[in-house]
Amino acid sequence: MLQYLDTIIAFAVIMLGVSLLITTLNQMISALLGYRGTNLLWGIQTLLSTMKPGLKDKAKEMATDILKKPIISDSTFSKFAKDVPVLRWFTSRWKLASAITPEELVRSLSNVAQTMAAAKDGRPTADLINEVLTEVDPEANRKAKMVLETLKKLSPNTAIQMDKVVQELETKMRGSIGKLEVWFDTVMKRTSQRFTSQIRIWTIVFAVLFAFGAQIDTIKILNQLWTTPELRASLVSDKDAVLREASIVLSAQGSTARSSGPSIAPQILVDAMKKLIEEEKTATAGLAAVPRFNNLDDAVKWLRVGLKVEESRKEILVAAYEKLVLTELKGHAERIKQDLAKAGFQIRVVTSWEELKKLFEKNILGILITAGLLSLGAPFWFNILRSLSNLRPLLANASTKTATGSSQS
Repeated sequence: MLQYLDTIIAFAVIMLGVSLLITTLNQMISALLGYRGTNLLWGIQTLLSTMKPGLKDKAKEMATDILKKPIISDSTFSKFAKDVPVLRWFTSRWKLASAITPEELVRSLSNVAQTMAAAKDGRPTADLINEVLTEVDPEANRKAKMVLETLKKLSPNTAIQMDKVVQELETKMRGSIGKLEVWFDTVMKRTSQRFTSQIRIWTIVFAVLFAFGAQIDTIKILNQLWTTPELRASLVSDKDAVLREASIVLSAQGSTARSSGPSIAPQILVDAMKKLIEEEKTATAGLAAVPRFNNLDDAVKWLRVGLKVEESRKEILVAAYEKLVLTELKGHAERIKQDLAKAGFQIRVVTSWEELKKLFEKNILGILITAGLLSLGAPFWFNILRSLSNLRPLLANASTKTATGSSQS
């Protein structure tokens, strides 16, 4: 029985290892294509267009201007007035902020309204923006009225005493709970889902590329694991190392209400920051102890605020930090490959059309199965491997007791 479980565990180690490589590629693609920023742009554009259809034509332009402002965006490229000519498509995306709070959005829209009002033909747009900012959420207003009606039913004396208090409460709710703030969370959730869908597509693409490019045949691997005890045992013993790497790479936490999607793992961001501080001791001398960051924007903002150097030097250090983050991601990917290689599983890439042709002729079913399994994603295989790892000691103890009992009888 233990042989069956070890075979499944060894297979899960391979699937998790390859899935983690795909995850690191996804994070790099997300950073390269500026997915977090572009999805946040889509979210704010959708929010403005939905709340005020009259703003539909200008919603994208306003959202872009807000997210590219240096005070909102922590991107190094937001400091430049013009995009780099050769990389215009990329730099335009990189300028966008990837996180914004409701308060920052309200302040930015107020500034836009003031600018529009000062323009010759901008008054109609400014009026629409002000309507968005001052519009009360109907649901909050309804609940305030329900509270008042409930209190009135208690007793005449209570109603008289509480009427003034409730009216003050309702006035405060009108001033603090605007429709924009209420809708913000809903739109950010949709934005996060959109981001997840895009990353999901890349996961499937990379799963297919890895399955065919690295010749990963599920049927062949399972047969090899079953018939080769040494390989099976080596992969089982390597499960803790792979799980450790997975816990780091998959530890990204993000606030879906404030950002456009999952971010790079906090541990990677912290490790990269510590390396920067070690390499640039003089320039980073004034920095406090490195905290845990929710996303790359938080890390860059913390770095910019803490650095006590001239602005041009800050930009160089921020760029160096972002490069170190990518280096950390690549390092984790390389360690995962090395862990699998030590355990006896080599990822061999197809290098010729003839090899690829042979795969289609002989191993297409097993490779298609692999592509499907890899597309489930690293979190799936992480949970599977962790559960199986917890089960193994129990099964091993049960097997030992059974064998002991049999020998005594």
